[in-house]
Amino acid sequence: MFFVCSVAVTGISTEPPLIIELFESLLTPCSRALRKVGYLRGQILIKVRHRQSRRAWQPHLDRTQQLIRDAIRLCPQRRKAVILGSGLLLDIPLGDLRRAFREVVLVDVVHPLKVTLLAKWLGNVRLVRADVTGTAEDLIRVANSQTLTLPRSTPMLFCDDPEVDYVASVNLLSQLPHFPTVYLDQQQDRPESEVDAYARQLVESHLDYLTRLPGVVSLITDVEKLKVDRNGRVLERFDILYGARVPQPDIEWIWQHVPLNRLSKDFAYHRRVVAIKNVKAAGE
Repeated sequence: MFFVCSVAVTGISTEPPLIIELFESLLTPCSRALRKVGYLRGQILIKVRHRQSRRAWQPHLDRTQQLIRDAIRLCPQRRKAVILGSGLLLDIPLGDLRRAFREVVLVDVVHPLKVTLLAKWLGNVRLVRADVTGTAEDLIRVANSQTLTLPRSTPMLFCDDPEVDYVASVNLLSQLPHFPTVYLDQQQDRPESEVDAYARQLVESHLDYLTRLPGVVSLITDVEKLKVDRNGRVLERFDILYGARVPQPDIEWIWQHVPLNRLSKDFAYHRRVVAIKNVKAAGE
């Protein structure tokens, strides 16, 4: 994802998916609630966007994988690794993780069919289908009522598992509020301040969650959307974390998310990405 989708979809093409994607959406296990919020469609569109912009995306995917490889070296024990936002595995060095750890757990709100089939052949890879925000089901229940408050996220998954030696939240954080807020916009009007507060709480609760997990915990996330002209000049900046702040990063880079000429010949949309090898040691 994102709960999750591991690659951001804001600004993605609205062109209809090809027949194979439509077929895949019918066969992919996904609850009715998660389909309504848009998680499955979002993941299908990520696949389409990656196919459209493969060359522009590759440096971002390579840097994400390298950050995870570097973080693995920080783990004194290597029993269980947990990947939050495994998605299509585009940004996950699964081979390195499998060789380094006894067990690799891939966590996402929806697992693509290809990943589900792959996991069946890999002896030490396990899939967990979960919404780590824990709010999707409640969101459906309260979305059409202006009298019911929006749910609060209190993630606990794997916090009490002593065998977890490594966790990575991979290109997920900005997506946690994206689908719920889009869904809310389609329902009854709520004050923008209420929706924004809900979105920020999802982000901040995930950041807090990462500090409570066992082992070494990495964070890779986009933090800012940039509208860039043909000459590389930034025209606009958008805070996609609703004012929440991440720890001091070890490294950051620009992801050419929507390249020039994809949506417009005059501008592109980039993402500023930050990466932290161990959030619990950030700033030391």
